[in-house]
Amino acid sequence: MKMTFWGVRGSFPVTAPLQLGYGGNTPCLGVEANGQTVIIDAGTGIRALGRAIVDRGQREIDILLSHTHWDHIHGFPHFDPLYRDNTRITVHSLKHEGRSLAKIFREQQRSPFFPVSLDDVKADVQFVEHEDGETFCVGSIAVTSRRLNHPGVAGGYRLEHGNSAVAYVCDADLYGPLLLAHELPASSTDDLRLQELRNRARDLAHRADWVVCDTFFLPDEYVPDWGHSSIDDGLQLAREVDAHGLLLFHHRPGRDDTELDSLQRRYQDEAGGEFDVLASKEGLEISL
Repeated sequence: MKMTFWGVRGSFPVTAPLQLGYGGNTPCLGVEANGQTVIIDAGTGIRALGRAIVDRGQREIDILLSHTHWDHIHGFPHFDPLYRDNTRITVHSLKHEGRSLAKIFREQQRSPFFPVSLDDVKADVQFVEHEDGETFCVGSIAVTSRRLNHPGVAGGYRLEHGNSAVAYVCDADLYGPLLLAHELPASSTDDLRLQELRNRARDLAHRADWVVCDTFFLPDEYVPDWGHSSIDDGLQLAREVDAHGLLLFHHRPGRDDTELDSLQRRYQDEAGGEFDVLASKEGLEISL
């Protein structure tokens, strides 16, 4: 497998010159195996990835969606393959409660918000919702989805090909309060549910070659009801699951290149050689 980063920011895109070394687009990864690219999330980074996919002539495209907050879907209407004949796009996510994934996307991409509805695109677009814990295949890649601790319905993924594994754990508050219903834990049942969610994140990341982790906060920035983790949380997860490498991801919009360089060095030192630590940046390619 080869993993390529096309968008690494959280919340919203940024364009300040001092931030462009790491990139300003919102979340989007491409994972390639046997000539087929699987996409994770549809932030603004998907626009450039879409052009690359068109240039390669790939007509069967799968997108693994973590959740439907704007920073993870607002690049989708600008995805070039949508407007190409003889193209099939399948968008995968966990099952949603009360509103289908297809309806959410149709509501985003319609007048007066966008001039081209999903009914008017040339590609055949399908939406597939998976059960928590389900494993399915996309080409030669085995994908497992698990629900994570984030407001609404959010899921992470484990991608396996041969002896290689990548975990995508974003968006998630790994060690904070229960957030599925925007409430703090109020009972022993909630505490058990929270522990279950933490175990699911550990299952995804267990001995992965790389864990792409929501590391939006520094410890002193942490807000308990946003559904995001700190870099220290990411290190804790990597240690608990014996991961080979940790990729800092979903960077806070205000972080500039100098700060991210510094954080990468600091947390490489804190990892103490137990595993690699890298701050993800646009254009970064990692072969497994």
